[in-house]
Amino acid sequence: MQRWPSREMWGGVLIMMVTACTPGGGDAVSLDEARRDVEVLVVELQEAIALDEDLSWQGPSAEALAEDEEGACRWRPGEWTAELALPEDDPSWAERSQRIDEVLQGHGLGGLGEPEYTGGSAYGHETAGPASGTLRIDSWRGVTTIHLHGLEVAVEGSCDESSLFR
Repeated sequence: MQRWPSREMWGGVLIMMVTACTPGGGDAVSLDEARRDVEVLVVELQEAIALDEDLSWQGPSAEALAEDEEGACRWRPGEWTAELALPEDDPSWAERSQRIDEVLQGHGLGGLGEPEYTGGSAYGHETAGPASGTLRIDSWRGVTTIHLHGLEVAVEGSCDESSLFR
């Protein structure tokens, strides 16, 4: 029977644990699987954002695929917008954030944290999204936007627009 020195054994266990918990450490999901997951997630987010409002969402717009610096194929599902003004001092942010957090946790994602400026004058949240991507929910000039980008996906063929419509 071979005995492993305990320091080497625990070092190997630690490496396996870190690798398993590191975003992007595993295989990318297929574009089709990512699309199905995003479709469900976005509908649930839209419902969570709407309190008593009857919102009409437009989108997605601006879908794209591109390789990142490390050669991973990244998908931008796009943006979904609704006419809903949520200024920084809107008292509904707390309730909306709580409802959104419940949706995110149901999909194995972390919570939003406190709202802040997400770029320019847009006010809302930016957090880790599915497939090592980014999720941003914010409001600016009377429009609330759900924006997903940077999801790591696997495609057959080139990581460009030609793979979006196969």
